[in-house]
Amino acid sequence: MPFDGLMMKKVTDEMKKVVGQFLKQIYQPTSVDYFFLFQNHTLRISLNPSMSHLSIVEKEKFGSKMPSSFTMFLRKKLKGARLEEVEQRGLDRVAIFRFHKMDEIGKEHDYELIVEIMGKFSNMLLVENGKILDVHRRISTRKRELLPGREYVPYPSGKINILEEDIETILKELEDIPIDKFLLKKLEGFSNFSISELLARAGVDFTFSASNMTQPRFEKIKKAVESLKKDYFMVGAFVYFRNEHPCEITPFPSLILSHLAEKHFSSPSEAINLFYKWKEGKSAFEQKKKELEKIVVTRIEEFENLKGKLLKELKESEDFEKYKKMGDLMIYSLHEIKDKKGEAVLVDWETGEKIRVVLDKDPSKKAQDYFERYKKLKRKYERLKSRVPEIERELEYLYQLWQTIVDSEDEETLREIEDEMISEGIIKMKRKRKGTIGYKPRETVFKGFKILIGKNNRQNDSLVRNASDDDLWFHAREMPGAHVVLKVEGKTPDEEVIEYAAALAAGYSRGKLSGNVPVDYTKIKYVSKPKGAKPGLVVYRNHKTLVVKPRRLEENTGYGGL
Repeated sequence: MPFDGLMMKKVTDEMKKVVGQFLKQIYQPTSVDYFFLFQNHTLRISLNPSMSHLSIVEKEKFGSKMPSSFTMFLRKKLKGARLEEVEQRGLDRVAIFRFHKMDEIGKEHDYELIVEIMGKFSNMLLVENGKILDVHRRISTRKRELLPGREYVPYPSGKINILEEDIETILKELEDIPIDKFLLKKLEGFSNFSISELLARAGVDFTFSASNMTQPRFEKIKKAVESLKKDYFMVGAFVYFRNEHPCEITPFPSLILSHLAEKHFSSPSEAINLFYKWKEGKSAFEQKKKELEKIVVTRIEEFENLKGKLLKELKESEDFEKYKKMGDLMIYSLHEIKDKKGEAVLVDWETGEKIRVVLDKDPSKKAQDYFERYKKLKRKYERLKSRVPEIERELEYLYQLWQTIVDSEDEETLREIEDEMISEGIIKMKRKRKGTIGYKPRETVFKGFKILIGKNNRQNDSLVRNASDDDLWFHAREMPGAHVVLKVEGKTPDEEVIEYAAALAAGYSRGKLSGNVPVDYTKIKYVSKPKGAKPGLVVYRNHKTLVVKPRRLEENTGYGGL
């Protein structure tokens, strides 16, 4: 769920323990992150459009990034100030930090640092006596002006605070819109998730119109509000996990997330920090993944265009032999065409074919021109004929590299792929990076057999290099994908084990979304890497082929031997 007003209240209440402390320093490690260091606590204010939030964090080291002019202004005004109060405006996503400071000439100031957590409209302002002194993001629209020197006008909520007001007031303003949209419009501090939780607890249909509200329906909603309030007043916050990773955070135990693993934190900030650390890491990971994909796809497009151009030139130059034939015929027929002009028809003495040639004043010189053209086109043809396979091998490698990026699931794998791209010259770096640790491939055990799945080309090479001769090697047929090695260790795998390993090879290939994928498999001793071949590229023989349904490690249904 997003950082809504209900979660903000939990955090601002927790931040009241910082009241009375003096502000020592303000850091801005990124354009949207601010850290306020007090005597005993550090507050983080993130204005990241997709992950805006507040929390108390552990003190950490900050880089020497040049702070913005707004941060410099905040330091000038607030450094050394005493935090007097932390307040939330109702249940709205607006937090107010009130500071008191005496300046260098003895004049006292009361500042308000106002933080609005509103997704892409998130902002932070410094206000004194109702006037804006400066703002993180200056705005001037017909609806609102947030500019230095202007009066600060709070954005009106016009909603009901369920912690202080009776929900029955909504009955006076029922509208002909779906009930979830209506409640979102009327209840302050509620996000879409909180509304869904409320209606799930009420056990009512999400789609009925608010204008069709009946007393029984309203009683269910009212009862659900009381249930939500009771759980909300529990100390702390809750984080929910999917596949051992944080996927949601709530200020109350959630009914609609009850199927997921749950962890309760007595400190809301601790829950928030865990959740957003994962989310920010995932966001950075996805961004890096897109960057590497873009580099590889751009390179693939360049090589595909080059291949098309070379094939066209190869087609144009493949008739080089005809120019030699024309030169030979002209030399052979010099006595016949010596005094002729324009065109002449010569007969090939080998095939009887009639060949039309253009004559010059000097047929002998024209024949030499044909010989020169023959030599030039032949050299070009031979050069192109050897160049095209090189381009095709490069494309095979790039498509394989692209697939490893698509299938990467963690930062370590992506870092290894990036290192490979640097070493292959795909990414240019002025300085070489320090050698990275070799990370482990994916691993699973099925019916007592260990199965290893390469996460990138370097791991694919390592799997083949370190496997035993009788281990089985699997790869999706004629498409990019991971190398899969089935460790036999002196045992004989049955058909189910072999089929399972083949299904994994299909699942970690470009055909992972297909219904059925052909997978080749053979013993490791029949797999070899040609000298000078790109990472991850091998040749193999004595193989068999299975057609299987792709599967990945997170899909363990359908096989009983795990």
